[in-house]
Amino acid sequence: LAAGDSAERLYLQETMSGHPELAEEFRSWNWPFLLQNSNRHRWGLPDSNELFIGMQGAETDAHYDERHNLFFQVRGRKQLLLFPFVEYEKLYPFPVTHPCDRQSMVDVARPDLEAFPAFATASGQYTTLQPADLVFLPYGWFHWLRNDDALSISLSFWSLSTKKERVPDVFSAHDLTLVRRNLEKHMAARFGAALFPQRMRRLLRLIDAGPGGETSDGVVGEVLAEARTLLGAVQVADPEKQDEFLRSMLRVRFEGEWQGGGWGWGLRAGGR
Repeated sequence: LAAGDSAERLYLQETMSGHPELAEEFRSWNWPFLLQNSNRHRWGLPDSNELFIGMQGAETDAHYDERHNLFFQVRGRKQLLLFPFVEYEKLYPFPVTHPCDRQSMVDVARPDLEAFPAFATASGQYTTLQPADLVFLPYGWFHWLRNDDALSISLSFWSLSTKKERVPDVFSAHDLTLVRRNLEKHMAARFGAALFPQRMRRLLRLIDAGPGGETSDGVVGEVLAEARTLLGAVQVADPEKQDEFLRSMLRVRFEGEWQGGGWGWGLRAGGR
């Protein structure tokens, strides 16, 4: 499975569960190491896994998972580029109802900074994983990967993140990023998937029109009023800061030539 001169790259993604032929292999693994570290760091017990095998040059587009991930590099070398969850805005994730939800709109290896200007200031970390390396990918961290060797093999163990027991007294940048995504999910539920992109663009125009729009545009105005109430509850009380927060959710991601009548983006080749 050497890449040769072909631009095509094959990439296998398969759960290791449900394969009786792998039972003996499973029993031979160092499960105490995995479980002890999950308990020690309060990651939650791993409850799913995934095997990745790819050709040289195969890429996984930058995306994030809503779970913690212990990522083992088993064979070959793999480039890894990481961005913290708080860089969410600068990575321009696809909207929540899009087929590429949780994936960055930015091709981080070849970024178009004219289309995605904020990515120029995104702060990431880069490394090349070697066989037997282990990396912890926290909830929400964007990660881009590229195989340096043929038949590179990796294995992920995912676990649920632990929920906070109470509302924080002060909302961190991480907390507000969670608010950003949950607010967008609420808007999608209120608008409906079919009308979501169009109504989000109307919402942006309503915000740009200035105060008073909450009562002037039916359900879009209602959702804007609901958003302001939620932002006030998470300590974003100033109306100008609320507008800034909402615009950062909407600009570029719901604008541009890729929009068309609904979701007009083409899907780039690459794994999730």
